[in-house]
Amino acid sequence: MRPLRKLGFSILAAVLAVGGLEAAAWTWERVDPPPAFRPLPSPEISCPPDCLSGAAAPERGEVSELPPMEMYQHPARGWTVVPGQVARDQDVVVHINELGLRGEEVPAVRAPGERRLLTLGDSSVFGFGVAEEDIFSALAARRLSERGGAEVRGLNGALHGYTTEQSLLVLRDVGPRVQPDWVVIANLWSDLFHTDRAIEPAQRRRPRSALYRGLLRLLAPVLDAPRVGWVDLERGLGAPGAGREARVHLGRYADNLAAMAEEALALGAQPVFLVLPAPIDLDPGGAPPFIREYRAVLRRTAADLDAPLVDGVEHFRRRQATNADFLDQVHPSASGHARLGEALAEALAEVGP
Repeated sequence: MRPLRKLGFSILAAVLAVGGLEAAAWTWERVDPPPAFRPLPSPEISCPPDCLSGAAAPERGEVSELPPMEMYQHPARGWTVVPGQVARDQDVVVHINELGLRGEEVPAVRAPGERRLLTLGDSSVFGFGVAEEDIFSALAARRLSERGGAEVRGLNGALHGYTTEQSLLVLRDVGPRVQPDWVVIANLWSDLFHTDRAIEPAQRRRPRSALYRGLLRLLAPVLDAPRVGWVDLERGLGAPGAGREARVHLGRYADNLAAMAEEALALGAQPVFLVLPAPIDLDPGGAPPFIREYRAVLRRTAADLDAPLVDGVEHFRRRQATNADFLDQVHPSASGHARLGEALAEALAEVGP
């Protein structure tokens, strides 16, 4: 009996110890909530322009003395860029304001008649490889300012790797502070891209054990950070395949789009949806089904809400765009941003704020 009693006490002690650690981890989460997501490195594009015939080369600036753009875990946005930095990203100068947005500082008080245009999305919207003044949101803001006579300030709420999950967090965090008149929702590529493992463990799928979550949080600095499968020449760019899954599944994507539109309306802003184009759209066969499905959801969401839709795909086709309007399979070049800026300015001039 004595060995059994010792075994029983040992098991009871182990259970109590694990229970105590679980309670401590649970308390830690509530006292110091962890970021929603682990930090994600910038997308690595090693082959352009060679992997896309006729693609433009990224813009180059005098950035050799500047440090690379820094990101960090953010309690409200998952990850974001360090505020107040002047850095380089793909050999382009980037200015990050105190709100953690790319571009100049945003005054707390508007100028008389000033309107504000906030864009949400991933690196294609952030302006990967493109100077700040050449990004489509900045171009659209300048065109609208010239047409209307009052200043339109462009606010860039996009960042590398951002899905609708992060963009919704950004809108909730920054929206009340900047009070936009238009919110342009342009998330696409980072949501639909298929990867070998889940990158964003949303709360609906998080492990039940607070102890397990706490251990992952403690070990995060030494664990390999996941990366987006931006370019895969053998299996296709972010395409479905064995063992792969979309970063944000289709149903969740639809929910997030609707949630962002609701947030915009609650702020008194007009939600605007933008369909990002890609070089594959210039091919007679068009985009593959898994890309068309996400675009269909975006278009349907705009239609259901009776919100303006800027169809970059059709605009590029009508303007006879070429591969030179892209840096790679997803990122527009400066000329591509100019086309998108034209389309966005036209749409916003028609609907007004």
